[in-house]
Amino acid sequence: MKVEAGKVVTLEYTITTEQGELIESSAGRGEPLIFLYGKSGLLPGLDEQLEGMATDEEKEFELPPEKAFGTSDSGPTMTIAKNQFPEGAQTTVGSSFQADLPGTTQTVNFVVIEENTNDTVVRLIHPLAGKKIRIKAKIIALREAKPEELSQNN
Repeated sequence: MKVEAGKVVTLEYTITTEQGELIESSAGRGEPLIFLYGKSGLLPGLDEQLEGMATDEEKEFELPPEKAFGTSDSGPTMTIAKNQFPEGAQTTVGSSFQADLPGTTQTVNFVVIEENTNDTVVRLIHPLAGKKIRIKAKIIALREAKPEELSQNN
């Protein structure tokens, strides 16, 4: 069996910067990652690198920014009411901010791209945007997806 559409993949992985600094690993999570191939919403370049791999196969590869965490101009945009910013915050076009995502320890960066009377449009920028990353991946298991798994991810 090989990694392809309709398969559930169990993956051990390590993601590092070009310089070898650890970003994330399945060992750090305490368990492998399990996902429906092609519908995971993970890094854009991951699926194409894993396609065709078999159980117990290992692979190391690099992903350019556009296939990893994006570039500083490719992040999604969001509209935020002006009263949601800290008092006195300057929300002029080009201003940048950091905020903690609710319920997590993850920080997101954003930059103001449009200022309106009552709200501000910002672009969310992943802290690793613009960076090339390295991934070491090992397929631990593969199985056919169940019908309910296929329908949940459409």
